[in-house]
Amino acid sequence: MAKALLGHVGTAPDRRMLEELVYLRSRVRVLQSELDHIRATQAAAEMDLRVPDSSTVRYPEPVSA
Repeated sequence: MAKALLGHVGTAPDRRMLEELVYLRSRVRVLQSELDHIRATQAAAEMDLRVPDSSTVRYPEPVSA
């Protein structure tokens, strides 16, 4: 068992694996930024759709003749 562990630790990482790791990390960053953008857009849309509280609604003054 010890020989297997030492052999595994002593080998250099596979180049293809390192390239894939770099690609996947960059892909995660892109997807995270897209998710942040979508969440911000949804939050802004929700703020636009909220019904204002009746205490903050201003009604126009009646026109006097």
